Amino acid sequence: MRSSRRAGLLALSMALLMRPASTQAQAAAPRPAPVTDAVGLTSVTLIAPAAPGGGWDQLAREMQREMERQQLAGSAQVENIPGAAGTIGLAHLISARRGDGRTLLVNGLVMLGAVLWNGSPVSLTQATPIARLVGEHEVVAVPAASPHHDMRSLVAALRENPAGVSWGGGSAGGTDHILAGLIVAAAGVDPRRTNYIAFSGGGEAVTALLGGQVTAGVSGYSEFAPHIESGRLRAIGVSSARRLPGLARIPTIVEQGFDVELENWRAVMAAPGLDAAQRRRLATLVERMARGDGWRATLTRLGWTDSYLAGAEFEAFLDDERVRIGRIVGRLRGAAGGGATATPAGEWVFPGLVLASSTLLLAFQLLTRRQTPERGRRRGPVVRVAAGLVAFVVLVNVAGFVVAGTALFAAVASAFGSRRWRRDAVVGLALCAAVFVMFTYGLGVRLP
Repeated sequence: MRSSRRAGLLALSMALLMRPASTQAQAAAPRPAPVTDAVGLTSVTLIAPAAPGGGWDQLAREMQREMERQQLAGSAQVENIPGAAGTIGLAHLISARRGDGRTLLVNGLVMLGAVLWNGSPVSLTQATPIARLVGEHEVVAVPAASPHHDMRSLVAALRENPAGVSWGGGSAGGTDHILAGLIVAAAGVDPRRTNYIAFSGGGEAVTALLGGQVTAGVSGYSEFAPHIESGRLRAIGVSSARRLPGLARIPTIVEQGFDVELENWRAVMAAPGLDAAQRRRLATLVERMARGDGWRATLTRLGWTDSYLAGAEFEAFLDDERVRIGRIVGRLRGAAGGGATATPAGEWVFPGLVLASSTLLLAFQLLTRRQTPERGRRRGPVVRVAAGLVAFVVLVNVAGFVVAGTALFAAVASAFGSRRWRRDAVVGLALCAAVFVMFTYGLGVRLP
């Protein structure tokens, strides 16, 4: 009996002695490292600069799901920062996230148009371009109880009373607004008479359309899809050139007699102030996500087009879009458009000055020729300046300012007695190219 008690006490003592050693061993064991992907990101924040339910929010959440599915980062979270057509989210990225290599802002054509429309103090040029991801054509939809069953009926009502047809969509100057204005213009009505009601997000616009607060709604199909499939909304036109795969039941606006096409693109930008390594990690992360099979399935499910574009090509695309959308916004706003019309109007300021000064030079040549005795008159200089002016007017729209300006420069140099036409062409080309770059990238006003 005593021996069994002694054995029990011995076992208990051994257990008590071994417990601290086990605890110390556990404390000394290294903690598991945070999960990272191959590009070294422990977490990613996706800023959707709109309320939940719209296209930007939808893209951000689909990106979040795909990043988590592919385990591209330790964690991915969506942060909604709505307001002012996305520019509040953009301002937050620029000011509060400078140098943050773990944040991406969802943006696109809507934000670009709104920045131009509102003359916003913040611009996409202040952020770091990463990639364009998807494209989506716009759909025009009406409530199920609407008397309009196609675009022809809606346009007929528009022509009869432009103010009586209201359009609901996202922010002013965005893709929805632009499409509505293009349809109004195609109907032969002044686009400035577009009765457009802007909402802060796609979800609010859909709610207004379902409630009959607007005549027609404009948005991407993915935002309208549940309500079209349930029969509460009726799609009467899509802004693609041809009927879309999977949406063949929706006729295009073009086939209904109105020459209007428009594709909304969506992209991601990063914060300013990133170093090369930070930018490369984010670019690699987005590229891997966009190349995954799961992402392709997402595109098919939502009717999105794979529009992936990155690097220098994406930056060039953004430059061209600023010019293109600036022209459309200028048409919508007209003479009273304020700051947003600066780009389409300003692009002709310098060519106009060149044309005016050359015309004065031609007039001076003609006046000098009249005051010269008949025996000393020479027609060559006048003819050369006149030919240069004609060439400038013909070429400026066809070949652009650089080519047209070079031809005019060479003609004027010849009128003043130069016979080195090759040198004049090279000098003119260099001068006009320098002016083009200065206006486009220095002043933000792109010449023709």
